Amino acid sequence: MTKRGKVLRDTTLGPGLLIMEGQQYRFSLEGEWKSGVPPKPGQVVNVELDVQGKIQGITVVSDSQLAREQAEAVLASSRPIGRNLASSLVARIGMPSLAALGLLAAAWFFLTAASIQVPFPGKLEFTFWQILGFLNAGNVSELLDGSRSPNSGLYGLAAIIALAGPFIHFFWKDKRAQLGGLLPLLFMVIVAIAVRSNIYGALGSGNNAGVAEQAHPDAMRTISLGLGAYLSVLASSYFAFVSARGLGAKASERPALESTPRKAA
Repeated sequence: MTKRGKVLRDTTLGPGLLIMEGQQYRFSLEGEWKSGVPPKPGQVVNVELDVQGKIQGITVVSDSQLAREQAEAVLASSRPIGRNLASSLVARIGMPSLAALGLLAAAWFFLTAASIQVPFPGKLEFTFWQILGFLNAGNVSELLDGSRSPNSGLYGLAAIIALAGPFIHFFWKDKRAQLGGLLPLLFMVIVAIAVRSNIYGALGSGNNAGVAEQAHPDAMRTISLGLGAYLSVLASSYFAFVSARGLGAKASERPALESTPRKAA
């Protein structure tokens, strides 16, 4: 049987001393100490005992092993906290809303929102987040280059705010907080209008208005929406529906409260 102990005294002036489960034990360097390094006070050791409880061997526990055990202990103690936090979050917000948030975030950051057909290298694909970067740079026409990925800047900050919008009413009890559910869909509409306007402006730069009018439909036909765009619209529409339903519930509660007769003083 093996137990964990700690060295209290080395063997330079006689028998060593270790403590194990609150009891102190003497040990000798010959026969019982099995490690290649000499005993030192403070070392954590594994102690092998026979059936009578007599020390058969002592080995030092490495620092890496101790660090791994401490990490496992912290992880084990944090799991119940994580489970409780997750369950309380689901109970308060609801699994459908959390799933819609995860879907919307994945669609914006990882999935293809739009692709552009160009002569070379063929098709360029972009996420919604990358498109925000080109809008922030002020030149969506640089999408055709395909070699840059500008910082999203203020558009990125607005996107994060829009993602948080559907959950504002959990922290702000004003009825206007329900409007936060409209932010993702509204933000996407604004971005789509900005992209269209930017492309139209790029086509009209250096050309007359007639040339721009003719080139614009052809340019827009080279752009196709990706899975990320459709999933974004789906998740954003869900949040907009929940927001509208919440506003309707608030509106119906108010007349009911106003019609309740007051008791005479």
